[in-house]
This record gives sequence, structure tokens and C-alpha cells, in this order.
Amino acid sequence: MKKVIVCHSFPAWDTPYIKSTIELLKQLSKDHRVIMIDYHYTIKDLFFNKFAPVKNILGTGSRIRNQITDHGEIELISTPPVLPINWIKSAKLYDWAAKLNSRIVGRSIKSQLKKLGVEEYTLINAFNPIFGYHTRNFFSPKKSIYYCYDEISGTDWSGKHGTHYEEIYMPLVDEVICTSTTLQSNKLPLAKQVKFIPNGVNLDIFLAPHNEKSKGNTIGYVGAVDKRIDFELISYCAENLPEYNFEFYGPVKTELPPLPSNVSLMGSVEQHMLPDKMQNFDVGLIPFVKSKLTAAIYPLKINEYLAMGKPVVASNFSDLSDFSKVAEIADSQEEFLKAIKRSIRYNSRIKTQKRVEFAKQNSWANRAREFAEAI
Repeated sequence: MKKVIVCHSFPAWDTPYIKSTIELLKQLSKDHRVIMIDYHYTIKDLFFNKFAPVKNILGTGSRIRNQITDHGEIELISTPPVLPINWIKSAKLYDWAAKLNSRIVGRSIKSQLKKLGVEEYTLINAFNPIFGYHTRNFFSPKKSIYYCYDEISGTDWSGKHGTHYEEIYMPLVDEVICTSTTLQSNKLPLAKQVKFIPNGVNLDIFLAPHNEKSKGNTIGYVGAVDKRIDFELISYCAENLPEYNFEFYGPVKTELPPLPSNVSLMGSVEQHMLPDKMQNFDVGLIPFVKSKLTAAIYPLKINEYLAMGKPVVASNFSDLSDFSKVAEIADSQEEFLKAIKRSIRYNSRIKTQKRVEFAKQNSWANRAREFAEAI
């Protein structure tokens, strides 16, 4: 049965990074009407965020854009700019400012949904509990879902106040969907119902021709370069493997320590260009520190590496037991280095194909079917 799905999104449509929310919505648009309420940009973003769709935010362009994807159409709603408030430490002042921002966007959302003729719908709030809580009276869904893909208390943007709003918002929704079993366990006491649907992989992009041997001596990482990265681990491995280049593809979001000369930060690359870069990897890394934030992660990149047929070496930062037969999980710097060497030395066509077949089971198309059934 075709559903009308309205997603109140924290991830932004126009940024070039891979986001689970948008990958799911693209897949869901094949069989359902999907309306996405875009990230609520601040006044500051109008001047300093190069990805902000300024005309749509200000209303000089249409607040509703029809985005044609490979799977279906998504109707994208932009809202007026809000005040930047994440710097506020006082809980009382922050709550007052959040209410003000929510009134601004709530009225706009209600108006745009009316223009689109949306009456009966399922509401998905994608990791946006602050606006979710304060705009709840502007929505009248048949069913409400909270989509939780990170541990909010560990995030830079919402670590101060996000936990409180998540705790008071989750009991109000009909269902919570989490991307890791750790998140599912953590959220269970606060919600009526909690389901686990892990992240997937875009096979249309990453299921490319595979070689068990790469073109060059490259060990790679794809994703944000932020405080999750264990830079001491990277330095240790790079110093002990001087014949290899360590290439990191993704935005730098943290202050960097001094790194060995064979570690290169390549910057952000659009999703469709990543396979060309990853094809040169001898090994794909997930070198995360173990923290409250990373313990709740189901990493997007692991299935992307596997779909490319690449050996994967990850630190033991989270429950990655599902991947134990297709990836190396290391507990220490020494074990991590040994795992890299072992993965390179003993790679084969049979292992490459085994990784690809494993990744095929975790496609976003399969995840979207699970999601549609859950909602």
C-alpha cells in the first residue's frame, strides 16, 4: 500500500556527504510519496555554509523543490532561517530560543504541507528531537517515528541539550528505529517500541568491477575526519608501513595532530566519485576510538568497502560481530597493524567475492523494505 511519508530531517539535502536518512528516502520514494523537510539552516549559514540553498531558505526561490532521484521523486521543503542557538549553555534560555525557532519553522511547514495537499501521513523525525518536540503541535500524523542513528549525547552540535530533548520526545512518538543494537538497548527504556534497522549500502554506486589486487600501495579511509578517528593508531600504522600511502577521503571536522608524511587528507569527494578512489585501496580502514559516541555506531563505510570487495580492518569500537567473517576487528595498535598486513598478504578472489556477496544483503533497497514494513 502506497504511503505518504513526511520526514522532518536533521541531515541536509544539498550537502554531498552520504547520509542514511537520504539514502532511505530515495529508496522509499520508489513505492511511496516522500516529502522531506530539509535541515533548518540558521542565519549564520546563509553567509558561511556554501551548501545552503539560500534562495529557497529566504523564499526568493520556491520553498518546495521536486528532486528526481534514480528511484523516484522527493518533494523537498525549505524553511525560513532560524537563530543559531547551539552556543547557549543555559537550559532555560536554550529552551526559550528553541521554542522561538520552532514557531518559525513550524508555521512554514504547516503552510507548505497544506499547499502540497498532505492530510494523512506517517511522520519520521530523523535525529531531530529538539525541533521534533517543539514543533509537535504543527503536525497531525497517523503515526510518528523517531529515527535515531547516533548517540546524541556524544555529538558536538547537540551534546549539551540534545539528550534532554530526546528523553522527553521519544515517549511521545509511536516507535523508535535505531541503526545499531547498542542504540536500541539505550533507547528501549524511553520509548513505546524500539526496532533495529542497520545502515545499508548504495549498490548502484559501490558495486563496481572488483580486483583482489589494487593498483598501488594505498590504505584508505572514507568518511568524516573528526574526533572519532584514533590518530595515534593511524600514526603508528603509517610509521610502521612507510611503503604505503594512507589516504583519507572526507571533510576534516577536528583539529589535527602532526601526522606522518605518508598520511594524506584528500578532502571531500562526491559519492559517485568514491569508487574510483576506493578501487586503489589495498585495505579499507575504520580506525575509531572507543567512546560513548562510537559504541553506538553501525558504520556506513563498512558495507561500502565490502561492496567494493576490499579487505576491512576496524578497531574494536562497537559491536561489529555481524562482520566477523568478512572483516578484521583489532583490539590494539599492534593487532591493527598485523591485521592490515594479513589482509593484504592473504587477499584473494574468493575472499573478494565473499565480501561482495555479504554487502549485497545489506543494500539500501533491502533496508528500505524493512523500514516500510516497520512504519
